[in-house]
Formats: sequence, structure tokens, C-alpha cells
Amino acid sequence: MQKILPGKKYATAALLLIWLCVSCKKDFLERAPSDYISGEEVFSNIDNATAFLNNAYNELPDFQRTTEDGGGRYHLGGGTDEMGYQQSAFVTETPYDFNLGNWNSVSFPQRRLWKAYYATIRRINMFLENYDLIPEEVSSGASDRKKRLKGEAYGLRAFYYFELLKMWGGVPVLEHTLDPNSGENIHLARNTPEEVVDLIKRDIAKAKEFLQPKFNDSEYGRVTGTIVRALLSRVTLFYASPLLNPGNDQNRWKEAATAAKEALDYALANGYTLSKGEKNNAQAYERIFLELDNPEVIWARNTPNNNESIWWNYYAFPLGNGGWYVQGPLQEMVDAYEMKNGQLPVLGYNADNTQIVNPASGYDPQHPYVDRDPRFYQSILYPGANWQGRTIDIRPGGGDNNTFGIPRVNYFCRKYSFEGHNLYTNSGNVYRRFALFRLAELYLNYAEAENEVNGAAGAAFNALHEIRNRVGMPDVPTGLPKEDMRERIRHERRIELAFEDHRFWDVRRWKIAEIVDNRAVHKVMIDENNVFTYPVFQNRVFDKKKHYLFPIPQTELDKNPNMEQNPGW
Repeated sequence: MQKILPGKKYATAALLLIWLCVSCKKDFLERAPSDYISGEEVFSNIDNATAFLNNAYNELPDFQRTTEDGGGRYHLGGGTDEMGYQQSAFVTETPYDFNLGNWNSVSFPQRRLWKAYYATIRRINMFLENYDLIPEEVSSGASDRKKRLKGEAYGLRAFYYFELLKMWGGVPVLEHTLDPNSGENIHLARNTPEEVVDLIKRDIAKAKEFLQPKFNDSEYGRVTGTIVRALLSRVTLFYASPLLNPGNDQNRWKEAATAAKEALDYALANGYTLSKGEKNNAQAYERIFLELDNPEVIWARNTPNNNESIWWNYYAFPLGNGGWYVQGPLQEMVDAYEMKNGQLPVLGYNADNTQIVNPASGYDPQHPYVDRDPRFYQSILYPGANWQGRTIDIRPGGGDNNTFGIPRVNYFCRKYSFEGHNLYTNSGNVYRRFALFRLAELYLNYAEAENEVNGAAGAAFNALHEIRNRVGMPDVPTGLPKEDMRERIRHERRIELAFEDHRFWDVRRWKIAEIVDNRAVHKVMIDENNVFTYPVFQNRVFDKKKHYLFPIPQTELDKNPNMEQNPGW
């Protein structure tokens, strides 16, 4: 069969990258960089074809995001009410831009992902167009690798299109590689969000045909049948939410409930379980983010040579433990953790930044970290907590008080941090994987969609119960109206999925970012007399007329006359 790679110039440039892949044969790697690789050589060998597709995994999210200038990293939580980004405001394309509203089509955080994701989609399309050239694997036994690779390709394409949808809404849909030499129009207009979602659903349906529920350890991180079902749950929930469903079409919520139930049942049937220990054992929650084979994690980026888990420690650790203190939880995030009795401790702030205490909670303002949701202690390092054998001290002269001239929130991230890592000697670290999907999200997806369809009773209540019961938190009250249950479910997502890159997108799809990300946010301070105060850390800006979607990069507008900008930009 003749190869069908489009555009010799473009195909050669893309295929040249293959010689870098570590999974190729030795003689393949030993070639000089000037030795071009033909399409026949790539796709007539299943190992080479696998290496070609492997590069489509390179753009999966990780602990941090690389900034446009390549000079640093940040966590997406710093762009919402989870965290305060604590580096210089003069560094461009970081959460400072999101927080202060000074971003535009020329410069904004994650701008690079438009180009990166479309380059990856082009690679996937090229793989699918040449799929028939790939031979079946020759082995002593039956092999389904070729079939599996096809499922992976469709699953990855669905994932990257969903990432584009979250950021930009409707985007151009490409199901084949464009060939500038063919006379084909390469200046594509944007498809509607509905058309993007339709493509994602079709790709997931195709992926299901070829993928098994999970892989063994040697193939960990590759797309599976469980992963694409979890992805469909996330996609349909996003599509049913107010951002893309302003008319509250109930059929979308029903579809989301069905997809979440299918994904949840499929995952449970194939061995995924909530990480648990003895009752009220919060360490079972912490293990999710430290163990390589935790049974709750459905998909994690598998990059053992990647240093992101090391950098996370440097960014998250307290100053007194050698941390760089790049981001830390806001006081608003700390306040969101309930007391063990299920009551919120703080209801807000007065004009003078004093706390409005919930009298029913039992909260003691002078001992603010006592008797909280067990997940609080596994997610946040707070003043007075012990870490690596020392007590975190933010008082004047304390080991964690040095601001280096940069405003600090004075909390630190424990979730995903490894206590055994000595930052001063850079020794003792263990590799961790950043979870892209885990079982708890499916329970929460199901609870949210079910509540919108059938109200708070039954399935929605039971799904929420599973999450709270895992850490020994009391059930929410029975008989809640749909609107109250909606707020309970949203709050539970904020706590359970904290610092996992959900909150940024959740407040957008719910269209509440104009409230939660458009106000003053607070930090904590303790004086020499151990008196707690909560000054403003930052006055956040969110323009509801334009900030729900990213601007199309100006470079794309300049080269494509058919590309339309998002509203307000």
C-alpha cells in the first residue's frame, strides 16, 4: 500500500522527531540528525509507529505549567480562589495575569497550548491516516497492540480537543492533516462548541472499540477503556453546565448522568476503588497522591524521567524547609474546610478583614486549625503544623516569615508533597505521578448530574456519601432542595479535588468565577503575641464579559482571516 503522508515538507519535519524517541531500535537512534526518515519506515514497523504515537502523550498536564517565556512554571490553582501565586508580578504569563486582569490576545497564560495541542492533534491525525500501513505485531502469541494503538489515538485526540474547548470554546475541528500543497483551504473557521463536543463523543465511541479496561505496569499511563469513559463523563458534565448550556437543557444533564454512571460502574467493575484505610483514616486520602499504584487513580501522567514531582516540592515546601514558596493556599481555601461536625467555620469577612464566625460550628478563632475535615491536614501545611521535624512558624522572626519582598499567603501545600525530600541536599525524593482522573471525581460527577435531573435524594446523596464517608465526615442533611444540594456538591468538589486543576475550570463552567475570582482574597498573619489576623493578599479581577474564555492568540488571527476572536477581546 502506498503511503499517504500529506505534504513532503511538513511530513519530513514531523517525522524527523522520531529519531529522538527512546523506544525506537538502537540503529534507528544512532542515525545522524540529518538522516531523514521516510513515512514507509515509520509506519511499516510497529515499534516505530508506537514511538510516533508516544509523542502525543507529551502535552498531558503535569504538576506545573510552563510559562510562555519558558522561564518558569506555575500551578493553575494560582489562577483561582484556591491559591495565591507568590512570585514577582513582573514575570509575564503567570497567574498574576489571570488575577489582575492584565492579559490579552498577545500575551496570556497557557497561550502556547493552542499551538502545542494542534501540533499534537496533527500527529494523531497523521497516525490514523497511515494506520493501515502498520503491520500486525509478530510474536509468539496473539497481540492486540496495533488495535490498541488505534484506540489510544482516538482517546488522545478527544482529550486534546476537550482541553481546547475548555479554554477557547468553539475551535476549528481537524480530522485529517492539512496539506498546503494540495490547494485545500487551510484557513479554517471555528466550529461551534456543539460540533467540537460531537467530535469528542465520536472519538470516544471509536476508542471504546479498541481499548481494554486497564494496562499492566509496563504500559501504565497509556489510554485505556476506563480512561475514555471517565473523559466522556467530564466532557458531558462540562457541556451540561451553565457556560455552554445557558438554557439548562435537561437532556444534557441526563446524558451527563448516564455517562458518569457508566464510567463509575465500569471503573468499579475493573478493580478501581476509593483509597481507604481504617474508618476516619485520613492517611488513606494522602496516599492517593504519593503512591504509584493507588487503586483510585484512573489515569496519571507516567513520566519517570520528568522532574516535575521534584519541582513541586520546591514550589510547595515551607521556607524553613528550603522551599521557594511559589504558591500557597489562600485563607479562603482554608476557610472552606468544614469542622469535623460538618459546619463551615467561617462565613466570610467584614470590611475590616475580621472573620465572620459561624456560631454553630464550634470554631475557635485562636485555635483555628483544630477539629477540621481530615482532608485539611493532608492537603495544607498551616502555622503550627509539623513538617520534617520542625514546626512551621510565620511569626516575626520565625523560620517561615521571610518574604523576600514578595507578598505571601503564609500557608503551604501538603498535597502531593513528599516529606522525605531534603531540599537542601536534593536527596530522598520519590517519584510521584500527577493524577489526571481518579475515581472520586466520577462519584462527584454523578452526584452533580443526578441532582440536576432527579434532585438530592437517592443516587446524588449516596454518591456524595461515599466521598465524605471515606474520611469520616458526616453526611449532608437529607431532604435538601436541589439548589442547596447543588451548593453542597460544588463545595465537596472544591475540597476533595483541591489543587488538582479542577477548580479553575469548575468556576468557569458554573459561571461563578465572576464572583469567587472577582474580589479580595486573604492571607494569614500571626504577631509576636500569637494573635491571628487576615489582611488582604490581593484584589482579584474577573471580567464576566470576556474572561470565561481565553482570547484566540493574536498570531492565529493574523495568519487566518477566517478566525474570529472570542467576545470582549
